[in-house]
Parts: sequence; C-alpha cells; structure tokens
Amino acid sequence: MKIFSRISLLLLVTVFAGCANVSKMPLNEKTTAIDTSQKSILVGKLSIRNDNKPNHQPDLLAVFINQNEKDYSFTKPTLIADLDAGGKEYFISMEVEPGKAKLKVARFMRQIPLLLNAMADLPFEYEIDVPANEVVYIGNITAVIKPREDEEPRAGLVIPLIDQAVAGFSNGTFEVVISDNYADDMEALKAKYPYIASQTIAKNMLPAWTHPESRTAPATILAEKTEE
Repeated sequence: MKIFSRISLLLLVTVFAGCANVSKMPLNEKTTAIDTSQKSILVGKLSIRNDNKPNHQPDLLAVFINQNEKDYSFTKPTLIADLDAGGKEYFISMEVEPGKAKLKVARFMRQIPLLLNAMADLPFEYEIDVPANEVVYIGNITAVIKPREDEEPRAGLVIPLIDQAVAGFSNGTFEVVISDNYADDMEALKAKYPYIASQTIAKNMLPAWTHPESRTAPATILAEKTEE
C-alpha cells in the first residue's frame, strides 16, 4: 500500500506540475548543510486546515515559484504537526536565484488509495525581491478551507466531480492569514535543523493575502528586508 501511495504521489506531481522543474525542498531530514552562494533560500511556515470537510484534511504537496519565465515546483515539505481535524503544519523552503521571483501556488492533496484523489490550489501571485546569499523568512501562512458562498473562488476544481466535492475542495474556498511570527518560527526551524543555527535569517514578509481574482492590480512585495 505504501508503494502504491508513493507511485500515485509521483504521478500526481508529474501530471499537475506540468512543465515545472521539480525539486525537493532544500531543508529536509537528509540535508546536513546549506549553500546560498548561488541561490538564496526562502523559508516559512504553512498551516492548512479543512473546516469544510474536517474528515478530509489535505497534505501539502508542493509550492510553485516562477522566475525568468520558468516554473519551479518544490516538494517534500517538512511536516511539523498532524493535528487530525485541526489540520497540518509544515515548514516550507525554496531555493531561488537572486532577483525577482513570483510565488505562485501552494498545492494540496487529499488522497485515499483506490478511493479518492482530490487537489486544491492556494494562489498567491506575489512578486518577491530575492536578495543574494541569504536565507529569507517570508512569514507564517495559515490557510483554512471553509464552505463556499455565492461567487467565492473555489479551493479546487470542480472535476473530478465526486472526489473534489467529497474532499470539500470544489465546494470550499480559502481563508488565509499571513502573520509575522519570526522569533518563534525561526527558533523552531533551527531546533529542527541545527545546521542552520549559525545562519543569519533575514525577513521579507509576504503582504496580507487576498485572492488574485479579487485584486484590482497585481501585487508586488516591496517590504523592506530586515535582519534579526
């Protein structure tokens, strides 16, 4: 069953990532050191909870970045906590070249082998100014899928009809809060990965979240980078 799940996950990443370059997130259990000389590392905490269908809590599958007209998909986030109906908490990390980059989407999956495969996309569409040779904290992202009302954007596609509805994605919508929890998040990150304990971690916070469909103009992150 584990083998089947892993094969299914790989197929899902391949199908839904399209032409994106797929890489594991740089901060993981097998990493013993980091090198930011060529690419900087964006880090943050992401929590997901499904209040629309509490029995179907999704997993974070990947985070997508676009840079120089190319899409990059980062998989294998670090699971911090599985809170059952309270959702799941992750550390996310992405290796990005210095310069302008766009945080595109966080992709979630609810999978029950042989029974259910459902996907939900949390869109950001935020441009980030990535400094050189840095680890950069982008914030604490709390995403909740709640029942959809009226013309609110769907958390996931309508098709496949049964899977998406049962998981609460096609009939749900995202509610997102992005907060600055730098001190606590970085303390927890360094405890999880001691090899970055001596690393100075800069901060360039994402702005408050609104769905891209609701914006009157493209959003660009112009927050001043600070070091703590």
